[in-house]
Amino acid sequence: MSEVDWKNRVGTLLERNVKDNYKQYIDEFLLSLERLYQKWSRADKELMEKYAYNITILSSNSDKPNVVRAKMNAFYAYLVHRGYITAYKAMREKLVAGGESLYTWLRMYRALSL
Repeated sequence: MSEVDWKNRVGTLLERNVKDNYKQYIDEFLLSLERLYQKWSRADKELMEKYAYNITILSSNSDKPNVVRAKMNAFYAYLVHRGYITAYKAMREKLVAGGESLYTWLRMYRALSL
C-alpha cells in the first residue's frame, strides 16, 4: 500500500470524525504525516523500532474503533504539539482518550523533530 493511499484514508477518516472547529488543520496534519514518515524511515534502528507501532496504526487500513480513536488521538496531539490547542483543552473536551494517549503521540513528534 502506498503512502498516498494511507494518507488519503487518514484524511477521509478525519473529515468524518474531527469536530468542525478543528477541520481547518487536517491538510496541515496530512502534510506533516509525510514528513513524519520520511523522518521515521531515516531514523536510527532504535527509534524506528520504538515508534513502529505508531506508524503502523497511522497507516492501518482498519476501521476498528480503537484504530480510529488512535488516529484521532494522533491528530489532536499534533494540534497540541503545534500549539493550536492545549493538552488541558484536548482532555477537558474529551478530544483524546486521555493524557497517556495524547503524550504517546507527542513523544513521537518530539523524538522525530516534527
